Amino acid sequence: MSVIDASAVEYLGHQLHTAKTLAKQGVTGDQKRKADVVIVGAGPGGLTTATILAEAGLDVLVVEGGGFWPKGTFERKQSWALKNIYQDRGQRVMMGNAFISLQSGRGVGGGTLVNSAISFRAPDHILDEWGADFGVDIWGNRDQRYEEVERMIGVAPTAASIAGVNSEVARRGFRKLGVKADYMPRSAPGCVGCGTCQTGCPSGGKASADLTWLPRFLRAGGRLLADTRVEEIRVSSGGKAEGVRGVTRGEDGELARFDIEAERVVLAAGAVNTPLLLLRQGLANSSGEVGRNLRAHPSVGSLALFDEDVLLWWGATQGYYAHHPEHPEVLLETFSVSPDIAVSQAGGVGADAMDFLKKFRKIAACGLLIRDHSRGYIAYHKGRAPTYHYHLCDDDRRKMTLGLIAVAEMFFAAGARGVRPLLAGGRFIGSFAEAKDFIDGVRDPAAMQLYASHPMGTCRMSADRERGVVRPGDGRTHDVEGLYITDSSLFSSALGVNPQMTIMAQSLELSERMLKAWGVE
Repeated sequence: MSVIDASAVEYLGHQLHTAKTLAKQGVTGDQKRKADVVIVGAGPGGLTTATILAEAGLDVLVVEGGGFWPKGTFERKQSWALKNIYQDRGQRVMMGNAFISLQSGRGVGGGTLVNSAISFRAPDHILDEWGADFGVDIWGNRDQRYEEVERMIGVAPTAASIAGVNSEVARRGFRKLGVKADYMPRSAPGCVGCGTCQTGCPSGGKASADLTWLPRFLRAGGRLLADTRVEEIRVSSGGKAEGVRGVTRGEDGELARFDIEAERVVLAAGAVNTPLLLLRQGLANSSGEVGRNLRAHPSVGSLALFDEDVLLWWGATQGYYAHHPEHPEVLLETFSVSPDIAVSQAGGVGADAMDFLKKFRKIAACGLLIRDHSRGYIAYHKGRAPTYHYHLCDDDRRKMTLGLIAVAEMFFAAGARGVRPLLAGGRFIGSFAEAKDFIDGVRDPAAMQLYASHPMGTCRMSADRERGVVRPGDGRTHDVEGLYITDSSLFSSALGVNPQMTIMAQSLELSERMLKAWGVE
């Protein structure tokens, strides 16, 4: 049975409020609301937390800055997706010794709207490291929590029938090299292999948070305000969080301001927006760690040209993976891409672009992400846009090089005619030896086409209040009574694998601990 709730539309139609529905109801003035708990953000952390608290009988109100997108409303175009379901229209860039695009989802479902549904558990040694180094004690129940998440979102290996030729190419190459590899574990029980996860799932086959946790939350009596941006956390004169203030905007401008009173506030707006909210008011930052310790899993990719048709735009967006045989902090993952995106990243202009498009049906793609030890930070600037800073250290750059060499070797083992690493001066290279030499020769991170979509660590959890923002016991900030966080900003370091499962598992554990601390049975 599919984990995707077929009755979701019924609940959403009755209980979900957006700017458009409010306008139809004639709601245009200032609004005052009350709740036991207000949660900022309707992504995997926010909706998981909201579900558990609402099912315990609390009056929970979720506020989400993006919109709600029912099945059938996603358009399979990157331009549409950037405008509607990406933070800052996909324009966030980390600056340092390289420019790295930093992407996050926006809307009811958060990052699960635009991710590839990849569902790995965090490696045990990393969670153990968090305990040893930062006193994080919430992962003793990890197997139970991950199992609950896996059941909820329907995690299973990608079926070969919908994995696409691109995945078959990787399977063939890794097998020939004797590298341990497999079909990607994904939470997409209804996947039809259309290859456009990053623009919103058009078939409704991906178990995104809006189709799994949200129906449970609404069925338990929860409330959600979409298209509503939180601008301020309300704090009492005694220093306790007591709600939020924000604004709902429609297509034609401002509709209404909101003042929400709540006993407790939970931030789950992601590892960029959560620290920005705190920095804007100077909250929860006696440690000076808010917005610091940014990790992001930098990624880079490679293309390969084959004699056979690959049809890179068809098949599960990321259907196959391998761990680097020599370096455990390098994860190799195939990826699908549409012609327009591919030509913008690798096809050049004019005659070069036309030649690239002629070859495109025979091109395969595989990328990698690293568990980064590099660190960045988010800077808030009053009256202007925030900035994102990140310096890729030499050890992490070497991991990128090792990964690209491994991908090139895999492609040639699979029968590629040429391999094109996405590096400055890249071209299709006809032998592994030449490709290896070319990749080895690129030592400047600025010459790599780097990408990141897993921001983490900017409000890290630590038992030591001088080293972190949130206490391990229940997710409450060290400094502000009544203020909690349940998103990837809590991670004490990078995971090294795609984070959605760990965000949800962490939220389950913290929610149960909150209820116990609050005396809610």
